[in-house]
Amino acid sequence: MKAIRISIGGGEFKGKSIPLPPAVAGHRHFTPSLLKEAAFQILANTVPSGPFWDLCSGSGQMALEALSRGYEPVHLVELDRQRFQWLKNRVCPGYKVTLHNKDFVRVAPLILTEPRSAVCFIDLPYSFWNRDGSCERLEGFFESIRKHSPGGSVPCILVQAPDRWKILSPELGAWIENTYIAESRDYRGQWLHLFQPAH
Repeated sequence: MKAIRISIGGGEFKGKSIPLPPAVAGHRHFTPSLLKEAAFQILANTVPSGPFWDLCSGSGQMALEALSRGYEPVHLVELDRQRFQWLKNRVCPGYKVTLHNKDFVRVAPLILTEPRSAVCFIDLPYSFWNRDGSCERLEGFFESIRKHSPGGSVPCILVQAPDRWKILSPELGAWIENTYIAESRDYRGQWLHLFQPAH
């Protein structure tokens, strides 16, 4: 069967195509080109360069897109071992990307060791989201950032989501409100949530 491929949309590697990994548990979720371009337009106006972390990377396309557009170093984080091996063997050879076979929540301390403020792109499997717009795994990531950065710098975080995010923890919600300038945009029923450090 011929592999399905997607193209890098901008920068040094514009037009180069990469294969999509096989579906995991029947799912092959990846960021549509509309959201991908919107994400990098948003970042161009907020954090146009620096370290980039593609969390729950899936196809790896956001990591390679970031690298193409001048972000460095670029990290790709994928927990599923089968998909991670696919990315390592078929998608990333020849590109200067560091791969991590880890739960994205557990890399928060690593992100905070970057010498410059990093950008994190998070595209959680939509099955992790609840019908009311809440997402415990996303709250866990922000809690880990909060735990490991008391009074310190925090990364810029861009979240792709199926809905507006409803934060269940009042304490976490208050911390995010005091730490970030938050903005949400709806793109034909899919959302991008930007959390830009307030200081």
